[in-house]
Amino acid sequence: MVDIKNIIIFGYGHFGRQLYKHLSMLGHNVKVLTTIDEFVQRGEEENAPIQKINIKRNDDILKLNIDEKKDLIYCAMNHTANNLFLVLTLRTLFPKAKVIAVSNSFENTRKLNYAGANSVIDLYEATSRRVVNTLTKPAVTRALDEIIYKQNDIQMAEILLPENSFLEQKYVNEINFKAMGVILVAIIDKEIGQELIFTDHRINHKLDAGDTLVIVAKQDKIVKFKEKLRQK
Repeated sequence: MVDIKNIIIFGYGHFGRQLYKHLSMLGHNVKVLTTIDEFVQRGEEENAPIQKINIKRNDDILKLNIDEKKDLIYCAMNHTANNLFLVLTLRTLFPKAKVIAVSNSFENTRKLNYAGANSVIDLYEATSRRVVNTLTKPAVTRALDEIIYKQNDIQMAEILLPENSFLEQKYVNEINFKAMGVILVAIIDKEIGQELIFTDHRINHKLDAGDTLVIVAKQDKIVKFKEKLRQK
């Protein structure tokens, strides 16, 4: 396994700023780049190693002297169009570089993958999987809450399945939760008790009225999901 030499973060907005904060706390050598003067000023006030860059100038990016084998690059700008452009540029200039991009929707995740990102942090997927993995790690959970929940209006909700809903008697793997903007994190089966059943690809649980779904989604998606459950 190759040791990471530097971490380069493009973006100092919602996600990039928190990403820098927590990676630097872990002791990584982090460099931050932004296209926005206001973010440069904010970074300097917070003693972040930040500089302004024009991502549309290849010369500016080449001057970063990115080590394709050892540097890790995060495309964490506020606008997906910028992240998409940046991934395409980086993939052209540094074909072997490790590029991770941030996405705030399922469609943008698909585009960033096609553009050549090695990995995409889908905020919906990251939320559900890390909730399961960090329930017993309070420090990591606090970081997750700051980076993903607060900055992206994502919430967790427990929803009781009513009688005769469209999900009743269906198996979890049959249901396209993503199409509804919802991530299913866990289930409380009424027949088993109050124990959480965490969902992953190995579990195909059959849903019954009275089960409780633990979901993660934006507030408006949660409201629509509840309304859909009540429809007969």
